Amino acid sequence: MHEEVATRSEQDLLPGYEEWLERLSATYNSVAYCCFHRLRDRKAAERVSVEVVAEMLARPRVFRYFGLPYSGQVGRLAEPRIAEARRGTTVGDGDSGWQELLIHLRGVAKEHQEVFVLTCIEGYPDPEVAGALGCDEDTARLRQENTMNLMQELSESVLTRREHTDEDAH
Repeated sequence: MHEEVATRSEQDLLPGYEEWLERLSATYNSVAYCCFHRLRDRKAAERVSVEVVAEMLARPRVFRYFGLPYSGQVGRLAEPRIAEARRGTTVGDGDSGWQELLIHLRGVAKEHQEVFVLTCIEGYPDPEVAGALGCDEDTARLRQENTMNLMQELSESVLTRREHTDEDAH
């Protein structure tokens, strides 16, 4: 059933958004791999990785960058979480948190996918976003705000779950 939902959602993905999801998955896997070699704990590495991805999702304009600016952002977010993992103060879902986040991202409506790609990946200015969406700039800004709020909520769903799990562990 889980695979059936994911397959159905994949059919609703816009090409630019699907490419971004592949990049996000590669980021998650790369961070988890690197963290595993530093922490020697797969679960802790997966937890760090899902938190890094969730934090990036809270600031989605980072996805218009590549190379060192993108890697620098990943490193800036990962290092404090690696330190927490080494102290044994990080708990959470790890890979299951990633799978849940990915399912939610695959379920994002096409309207939000389009705005996300134009705004956060392509970096179009407001007038060009409005033109591509076929609406006025005020409507385009409102749609951008709604999309950014959605991404923030998805990010917070991962990060809040971690905070609640941390509280339960103490």
